[in-house]
Amino acid sequence: MSESYLKPVTSLTQYRQGFADAPETVDPPATIAIVSGDRGMHQALRRISESTGASYASYATAEAFLADFDPTLPGCLLLDIHVPHMGGLRLQQQLQHQGSRLPLLFVSAEATVPEAVQALQAGAMDFIVQPLKCAGLVKTRLKTCLAQARQNQIEQKKEAEIAARLARLTPREWQIMEGVVKGKQNKQMAFEGNISTKTVEVHRTRVMKKLQVRNRAELINLILFQEERLQEFPPIKDHAS
Repeated sequence: MSESYLKPVTSLTQYRQGFADAPETVDPPATIAIVSGDRGMHQALRRISESTGASYASYATAEAFLADFDPTLPGCLLLDIHVPHMGGLRLQQQLQHQGSRLPLLFVSAEATVPEAVQALQAGAMDFIVQPLKCAGLVKTRLKTCLAQARQNQIEQKKEAEIAARLARLTPREWQIMEGVVKGKQNKQMAFEGNISTKTVEVHRTRVMKKLQVRNRAELINLILFQEERLQEFPPIKDHAS
């Protein structure tokens, strides 16, 4: 962390290594990444972060944070909008381009209305001006961000589990699954796929078993949750597999 003038309690890299040997069932707790180039602001934000009871890591520049950022770790970002070099808004954009869901709380000693509006419209959870005068508010917002980080962690695990189930489907099973979701009858799917109704029934049973759902309603809920995954699956071939 050569670009940080404050020795962090832990870097995200060290934080990750600390859980490397933990059982897979143990989820690492959410941590706070503090990014500010202002010494006074940085020290105050560290004290506030400590008061939440969460682990935290300190960075003096956006670039230093990005070099250490691990999107697989749960956490939130406490970001000074006027952080040196890249700046807070550009860092927010960079994280969005990476598909990050990291909850973000902006702070600033002074800021313009357009800056605050841009940050909030881009998904920041809040924008607090003169945070040193309202430490209680910052702490409350940080706790909200940490709660969101934990929820994101739960959802990401669920997405990974569903993706693994979906990956087990054959192209034909995927085709049948789509038909079931759309409410098609077995006879219609058999006609469209040039296969027997019995074959459709067999594939349908396999789909339900592989995806671990009991009925069409559960299947629809699973697919809606994992909607982006549908767009990544290879096109269905027009022959049985």
